[in-house]
Amino acid sequence: MNAASNAAPEFDPATLDGLERGIVGIDGLWCPSCAAAASRAMTKVPGVTSAEVSYAGASVALAWEQGADLSAVARKVSAMGYRLTTPDMGDGMEERIVAEMRRVSIRLMVAIVFGMWTMVLSILLYLNPDNIAAGATGRALAIAAGATALPVVIWAGAPIILAGWRTARVGVPGMDSLVGLGVTGALVASIWSLALGHSEVWFDTAVMLVILLTLARLVEMSTLRQSSRAIAALRTALPETARRIDDNGDAHEVLASDIHTGERIRVAAGERVPLDGQLTNNDSSFDTSIMTGESVPRTIAQGDSVEAGFINLSRMIEIDVSAEVGKRRIDIMGVDIANALHARPEIHRLADKLARVIVPLAITLATLTLFIGLFMGLSGEDASLRALSVLIIACPCAVAIAAPVSHLAATGAAAASGIHFRTHAASETLGAVRRVLFDKTGTLTEGRPVLQELQVRQDLERTQILALVAAAENEVVHPVAKALRQAAKDSKPLKATKTERFDDGVKATIEATEVLVGSRGFLLRHNVSLPDEGQQNSGLTAVHMATDDVWAATFLLGDTLRSDAAATISQLRGSGLILGMASGDAPAPCNHVGAIAGLKPDEIRSACTPEEKAELVDKGPGPTAFVGDGVNDTLAIVRADVGIAATNASPATIALADVVIAKGGMTAVGEAIAISQKARRVLRQNLVFSVTYNVLALGLAVFGTVPPLAAAAAMAASSLMVITNAARLRAGATTLDDVKHHSVNMTTANLSKA
Repeated sequence: MNAASNAAPEFDPATLDGLERGIVGIDGLWCPSCAAAASRAMTKVPGVTSAEVSYAGASVALAWEQGADLSAVARKVSAMGYRLTTPDMGDGMEERIVAEMRRVSIRLMVAIVFGMWTMVLSILLYLNPDNIAAGATGRALAIAAGATALPVVIWAGAPIILAGWRTARVGVPGMDSLVGLGVTGALVASIWSLALGHSEVWFDTAVMLVILLTLARLVEMSTLRQSSRAIAALRTALPETARRIDDNGDAHEVLASDIHTGERIRVAAGERVPLDGQLTNNDSSFDTSIMTGESVPRTIAQGDSVEAGFINLSRMIEIDVSAEVGKRRIDIMGVDIANALHARPEIHRLADKLARVIVPLAITLATLTLFIGLFMGLSGEDASLRALSVLIIACPCAVAIAAPVSHLAATGAAAASGIHFRTHAASETLGAVRRVLFDKTGTLTEGRPVLQELQVRQDLERTQILALVAAAENEVVHPVAKALRQAAKDSKPLKATKTERFDDGVKATIEATEVLVGSRGFLLRHNVSLPDEGQQNSGLTAVHMATDDVWAATFLLGDTLRSDAAATISQLRGSGLILGMASGDAPAPCNHVGAIAGLKPDEIRSACTPEEKAELVDKGPGPTAFVGDGVNDTLAIVRADVGIAATNASPATIALADVVIAKGGMTAVGEAIAISQKARRVLRQNLVFSVTYNVLALGLAVFGTVPPLAAAAAMAASSLMVITNAARLRAGATTLDDVKHHSVNMTTANLSKA
């Protein structure tokens, strides 16, 4: 069933000799239920301590004791119809998903084309004009309905039935088992009814289940497509080549993977560092946002460490390599992310929990009804019809479609607001979170420094000062220089005739005026007297300017809070959520932004590394959602119960997130939570209704008071009720106000019982 079945190399256990854990590809997964079944089967192999299967990544994170036979794991998986392969973390993963989407699309089209005729013929039988169901015409219509249903069930529904059998066989029946039972029961019951000479058939039920689940699977796979780029997105943040310095001091461009520890490389100003190491020749300033999330440059001194992904901003530098490709900090993060992805539960849905009870119950009740009827002296035909009614009613069609239709409705409602739920689990889990953590830069804020305040000497004009600073900072690549140039975009452009750059400032001659622009220390070293800092906001970055050795201006720059951040924080707090901020920035700007946004001092964590953000997610009360936008947020994104990619997030963040905010900023985060809360309520209502219907109808069917035709009509009605209730998610805009009367704590408590 998998696109890469022939292309992916077979797994060789020898590649993991001497290790106790590793990631292995798994080929042939059809659904998250398949992943859960494969995981359970592999953990039954002696010596295997854990097997976390990722349906999205088509791989498994295995852990085992020394001496465990990994070949036995491969044989166990093969017996289930899957295949262990070498893991594919690159373009091949996306190709596999795209190819499978193509096949699912074809199955869906076939199911719709043939299923449409089955539905039309079945409706005629249900309406029964002129009592046609009782005669030859009714029987002909029933046979025709079966003929058009066969391609749907045998071809389009085969993967669902097979997946349902596989999961049930290892004791973890899920959605596919539910649907497979409904499809098989309806098909067998219809054929048996025709064999007895009746025209009561339920082919439409089988067709409806196949179409709905195949459609839901296609939607899920289309959103999972981005997940195939997760680790690849991290790698694209780094250059593939590096300039190696030979014994003669000459630099030659080679693949970064060919550079070894102890060798020296050269990185020009404006380039991204390809490997971890130590600066050997010069101090320089760097954009370290890939790890810290902060765009304000950081000065790193000669002899100190730099990391792959940093952008060199000031001058040509040389680096002694300390970590090769595969051992860099960002590579280690990639491994952590891969393991975290596998550790995420993919099969904790409410309907899947019910499936584990309903599937064996339905089969048991139908069998007992048959034998009890025979024991009570009923004829074989009457006992079979009574058992048939029980099986039809017990076939949990409404339960089986409750989750897919709720997810589809929630996905549609969210998409209208620029919100993309990428999995069933995301649309269900987000509404149950108790805590939401936010990154600062690019999430709560706009993500770039802008001029907040300008202090100018009394005899100078603002436009003149802005024109001078823009000319002095012309072509400098760091974000502060860009912010100063942006502030001067409406001023008359000037040109510097002479420029000398330093680590913490610039000296330029502009129209016979000597201009100094830089840090406080830079101007003091040039004997410029500066005004007292006074009450300057500690959350802002100060850049000073002097003309002809006299202080001229101070530029105060800082990131800007998103216009909707404070309101969203207030709304989320009002709904009972625990809130917090985790940032790689320094304490002063974090406290400044947090206070404006409405966060309390004890809710703000500053100077966090990517690993510390992930630890913060793990340690607090859950379920937890983390909202971020940068590569430095990716580990926290995958560790969270729900990872949310903010508007304009990096490709790596988007690839790993459960929920992607395409537009709408912080307001959309609140809307996503509200939609998920509403979706959970609708799903819970559907499940309660479906189970109640099944229990009541089963009681009647067991005692023979519900004929098969009435059972089929009741089952169709229950499914229609579920679909109609889910459609309410699309009826009108959903806002956070819709759920104020349902606190998050109450929602969590109620749903945890389901």
